[in-house]
Amino acid sequence: MSNTKSYNTGKQNENDSWSVMREHGFARPTPKQRENLVAAYFMKGKTLKPKGFDLIKESDVEATNSLHKLLKTIDNIELFELKTAGKKRKKAIGEDWSGLGFTLTSSERHNAETFGNNFKFIFLNLKNNSIHKCSLKDFFLPEVSNIYPTWSIFIKKEGLTS
Repeated sequence: MSNTKSYNTGKQNENDSWSVMREHGFARPTPKQRENLVAAYFMKGKTLKPKGFDLIKESDVEATNSLHKLLKTIDNIELFELKTAGKKRKKAIGEDWSGLGFTLTSSERHNAETFGNNFKFIFLNLKNNSIHKCSLKDFFLPEVSNIYPTWSIFIKKEGLTS
């Protein structure tokens, strides 16, 4: 599969995922809401990596609009990282989620380890819109998953020299 086709497939899966997750009661935080979450956790002595989560509960959206409101409820806020299996996937995902492969970033792992029970992963299968919530310790074990360390590189500006 070409890089362009892979990228486009990934973007389509991402777009499909957001509408399904809204139906399940989740919301994507805005940049300001992410900023408020980072600040509130900082005031509580914790570091939140803003690119290391995707979703919050729809019921928490209002609190995240204001740092003042958020500080009153921050201990009850849950953060979620979404991992999606695409609709057009050739190999089926098992009911136990076997066959699902994804990248775990250092930011996601940091957030999962820092926030414990207040950080969950959501696996979404777009073929049947089923979801499964779990914690890092549920799958980040050699007896449960094959784990391969990798580096993901995203060049963010022009100027590569030859």
